[in-house]
Amino acid sequence: MACLCDNADRLTQRSPPSKLPIQVESTVISALLQKILLAPMVALWIFHLYQRRFREAGTRKRIATLSLTMVVIGAWIAAWLFSRYGIADEWLIAVAVVAVAVVIWQRRLMLPFRPRCARCGNPLSLMRMFSWDSNTCEACEPAATEGETTR
Repeated sequence: MACLCDNADRLTQRSPPSKLPIQVESTVISALLQKILLAPMVALWIFHLYQRRFREAGTRKRIATLSLTMVVIGAWIAAWLFSRYGIADEWLIAVAVVAVAVVIWQRRLMLPFRPRCARCGNPLSLMRMFSWDSNTCEACEPAATEGETTR
């Protein structure tokens, strides 16, 4: 018959610390990206709504903002799907490569924002840089004909 004190000695003995790396759930990064990408997605969408006040003067830049928002939404959906179905975060690299490739491929559509005037090279104001399609400063902007809006 075994003595109860033998079991007590085994319980008090500590095993040597493990030298294995810390195990992390495989979808931690995708769960974090869901939270991080929400802010730029909402900010781009709100900015797109702000650009609507410039109507005809900023159609290209409004489409660019909407296109960039779609890329961010696509990345957010990919992160959500990865965490929902337990797909390893290593595949997020492929999603990032595809997103960057789409932006580079469609750079004329998605990145029409220029910091300087296309005619004289003077710096543009933030409003003109992000909202007006002409990429020209107030001095270089052609005068509006009668009936046209200057916005």
